[in-house]
Amino acid sequence: MSYTVPLPRGSNLPDPLPTELVALRERIRDQPEDVRTELEPLLDEVLEHTVFRNRVMLIAREALERFRLELAAMQFDLEATKRERE
Repeated sequence: MSYTVPLPRGSNLPDPLPTELVALRERIRDQPEDVRTELEPLLDEVLEHTVFRNRVMLIAREALERFRLELAAMQFDLEATKRERE
């Protein structure tokens, strides 16, 4: 799945969206008014969930990266303490 930048109208969030969802949004915009009125709210909800999921994944990745860094620092401290005691 590839990603691109555009978001729903009126949104100021810079999160990238899958190109498939952007293409779907464009196809919905080309539909007659009654179809658009029915589908746009559903698509907006999907886009909102996608942005939320992407942000949660980013936060989780950052937390895991911090955890790994802290773990490496603790291992270094443990090894240094062991060497001091020898």
